[in-house]
Amino acid sequence: MLISFVLPAYKRQFLASAIQSILDQEYRDFELIIIDDHSPEDLKGIVDGFDDSRIQYFRNEKNIGGTDLVGQWNKCIQYAKGEYLVLAADDDLYTPNFLTEIVRLINKYPTVDLLRARVELINESDEIIGIDNVMPEYMSQIEFTYNWLRGIPFVCIGNYVFKTKVIQEKLFDQLPFAFGSDITSVLKMAANGLANTSEMLFKFRISRFHLSSDTSKYEHKIEAISKLYKMVDQIDYPAPQNPVQEYCYHEIQWEHLYQKCVYDYYNVAVKYLPFRKMGLINSCVLLKPKDKYMMYARFVMDKILKR
Repeated sequence: MLISFVLPAYKRQFLASAIQSILDQEYRDFELIIIDDHSPEDLKGIVDGFDDSRIQYFRNEKNIGGTDLVGQWNKCIQYAKGEYLVLAADDDLYTPNFLTEIVRLINKYPTVDLLRARVELINESDEIIGIDNVMPEYMSQIEFTYNWLRGIPFVCIGNYVFKTKVIQEKLFDQLPFAFGSDITSVLKMAANGLANTSEMLFKFRISRFHLSSDTSKYEHKIEAISKLYKMVDQIDYPAPQNPVQEYCYHEIQWEHLYQKCVYDYYNVAVKYLPFRKMGLINSCVLLKPKDKYMMYARFVMDKILKR
């Protein structure tokens, strides 16, 4: 078996559509492993509505993802038997030719441990609310990190295809509430390069249930951003092989990472702080003192202007 879809599930609302989009793949050699994370909703009833021998259903004895989402991911991927795996979600969708294109890239770039499908953002009504940028069909780890730093790819997890034995050994990085775990994990998994599709073959749903949309977890997001940028800065990149990689390598050094770190501290977490919590800016441990003072000033001005 070449491909394993691993689908940790908790929410019922879009689950049937998510499963159907996987079963509708033109390429048929895959298994679909659904792990019910002890949901209070009847997920098994939905799964039982599909008569397909490729489906396997498991239910956790207790909920894991509510307190340790990355722990749930790392547990679930151990079920995979395919040579490659996709970590799916209970609300995202795949186009029928998703695997067809991924398998083409697997055959063309057999040494890479990571492949990526271009992304289309959708809302709860399946309407398009954003489209991903195009990246080269093949790129080195250095080039991929540069593209991420420039904000070119959308960041999610379900559009990636991992070489199973590699991700089962390395596991996904533990960051608070999985904020940034997808970023650090895929950047590291690209050590042998990354292959990309040019078509948008994955539909990433943004909804009120989406964890990254939760603006109340600002304290955890600040901690996660600190850990994320330390991890990215510590990646041991291979030596650049050409002038493009030389340029990209220069542009992903700490002085450039730091600028995005400052941006993320503020726009992902700090600007959502209640006024009484502004002291949490001190928790942005990677900030230089002058930038910390400037962040305080910006935070206060933004609050005043919004009144």
